[in-house]
Amino acid sequence: TPMNQLSTDVGASSPSGTDELETDPFGVTFMLPERRAKEFDHLAVPAQRFPQTGMSRREWSVKGLPLDFAKEQRGEGDIEAKALPGSDDAPLENTDDGLPPVLKFHRLPGKGLWVDIKRRSRYYRTDWTDAFLPANLSIVVSTILFMLFACLAPALAFGSIYETVTKGQIGIMETLLATGVCGVINAFVSGQPLTIQGPTGPELAYLSMLIGLCGSLNLEFMPAKFWAGLWQSLYTVVYTLLHACSLISKVTRFTEEIFSAMITMIEIVAAGTNIVNVFLGKASIGAKLWTLIIVSLTYVMAVKFRELRTSDWLNANLRKNLSNYGVSITIISLTILSSLLTPVLGIFDLRYLNVPTIIEPTWKDPMTGLARPWIVQAGGYAKPFPTWAIFLMIAPAIGGCLLGYLDQNLTEVLVNRKDRMFKKLPAYHLSNMVVGLVLYPFCAILGLPAPHPATVRSLAHVMAVTSTVTVPLPDGKGTTVRVTGVAEQRVSHLAIHILILICLTAGSVLRYVPQPIIIGIFLYLGIASIRGNQMFDRLFVLLTFERERWPSYYYVQDVDRREMTRFTIYQTVIVCVLVAISRVSQIAIAFPFLMATMIPLRIYVIPRLFSAETIEVLDR
Repeated sequence: TPMNQLSTDVGASSPSGTDELETDPFGVTFMLPERRAKEFDHLAVPAQRFPQTGMSRREWSVKGLPLDFAKEQRGEGDIEAKALPGSDDAPLENTDDGLPPVLKFHRLPGKGLWVDIKRRSRYYRTDWTDAFLPANLSIVVSTILFMLFACLAPALAFGSIYETVTKGQIGIMETLLATGVCGVINAFVSGQPLTIQGPTGPELAYLSMLIGLCGSLNLEFMPAKFWAGLWQSLYTVVYTLLHACSLISKVTRFTEEIFSAMITMIEIVAAGTNIVNVFLGKASIGAKLWTLIIVSLTYVMAVKFRELRTSDWLNANLRKNLSNYGVSITIISLTILSSLLTPVLGIFDLRYLNVPTIIEPTWKDPMTGLARPWIVQAGGYAKPFPTWAIFLMIAPAIGGCLLGYLDQNLTEVLVNRKDRMFKKLPAYHLSNMVVGLVLYPFCAILGLPAPHPATVRSLAHVMAVTSTVTVPLPDGKGTTVRVTGVAEQRVSHLAIHILILICLTAGSVLRYVPQPIIIGIFLYLGIASIRGNQMFDRLFVLLTFERERWPSYYYVQDVDRREMTRFTIYQTVIVCVLVAISRVSQIAIAFPFLMATMIPLRIYVIPRLFSAETIEVLDR
């Protein structure tokens, strides 16, 4: 057969001849796994800006290739296996442009920012023109349409939650305005234009903490947020000039997983809290049950549309388009269904989105019924804002700055991972300076929620502009995906947020969307972000008591079960404690500071609790 002929030719040309071949009971000659791995080495695509290395068991497992074909690589050439987390020789982004490496610490204040500006200025023209290349144009257009709805739905969801948390002082209008304007600004000057700005879980936790602090001290929220925002802006500019962004190179998978899991749990808890509030409220029993039905239908439909991409239904193009626009289809279809059935069922007290029909702030003066001015009155509204409170806002501002630092830089680290195959190097200092110098003051002055790079939406944007090709696995039992190119440009980011700003004029239409649909989308976003977080994967593995049913993850095979259990429980407890603290207003101010301690905790404490072999597998 052709396969026998291929095996014979390979064996004849190899130094060991037939020593690397075996014959099965049916007389078919085949290559041993070691030889076959060599023959298929060309499938392992080396990451750009790093020297080509042999692939370790971990790398093969992550790429979806079977562990049987992996090489045990611990040589000098394997940078990732050699460098320890948090050590001075941990790999930075190597550069070929004559500039210092990305995230390199400089003694001269501001030098890192200057290096980033020089680096990104070399790409700036192509950041715009690359979008119109024949190979990229169709990808960019489809990405704009897909990401518009992928960004609009979370903005509506967070805006609705913000309104509940802040007692009507920040709502959907402010969230859409902040998302659109800050996104447009980032499209022009950000150090990584593929990250998507928007409302995030940490910002929700920060606003919850600040509104609780203001309530306990009898302070007005809007002036307090204004002064906290200006302090936060100052701190961000200072830490950027002092190269604090370089510390993000010390972050490992341990901290990334905890931060990602914390965002997931905050979103899930927020959705659950809203459902409970509906049942504890004064709505009719019909409205309460219909709310639960709509939330459930929203989540199930969003999940089914997402799973449609990998199903056998329809054809590839229809599956892809329906999956891309699944969230939007869910919102539109359930809005129509609810408007048709609620009058028939006699439900007239269902809650809908509180979106102004004109562009004005959500909060209205209870005495006059007029909306507040767009410019926040820093001196107070009903009473003067005390001077001592201006300086008191330093404490929550430090917490907000820490959360913003982690949200900004951890998301960019995930976006800029070397397996994305980017050709244009990122600029962390530039991105942080734009946030501190422009975005934070803008949001503070207008009383808007500060947007941050949204992890899930940013990764979705990266995947949408990435071209891939399907290649066979070495054993012939399936296929894997290889990146062939990425449309690194600013046009899609700019167009997405311009369209979001246009949606501000659609308030009269958005008012027909039932709030339970947005709660369901919020629940979907939280649960969907569980995917890809190894901490949750390990947690689900531990809940599978039959060991023979465990998936063939590299850490399952290479780590003792007791060590993996302890490591996973340790992370889970930290996440639960952080989420619990963020929900208690009396101690919520400590939440961002505890989150920031995860980096030194990983560097100095974890190595004392776990063996080097366990850390190498679970935290690399």
